[in-house]
Amino acid sequence: MLKKSIITALTIAIAFSLREYFSTGNIRWISSVLFAMIIFAFYFLWEWAKEPYDWHKKKR
Repeated sequence: MLKKSIITALTIAIAFSLREYFSTGNIRWISSVLFAMIIFAFYFLWEWAKEPYDWHKKKR
């Protein structure tokens, strides 16, 4: 789950950085890294929320 989230965030960040480089000629690194971190957090929480909680755990 963590590896998939990192790969997704890096892929999106690279894609947006390349788009920005080809359209303006320079890259704003702060916005690219911040956007990648937001995507990582959102995707990580999304994947984490999809796994069901085991309500039948034995209590100690």
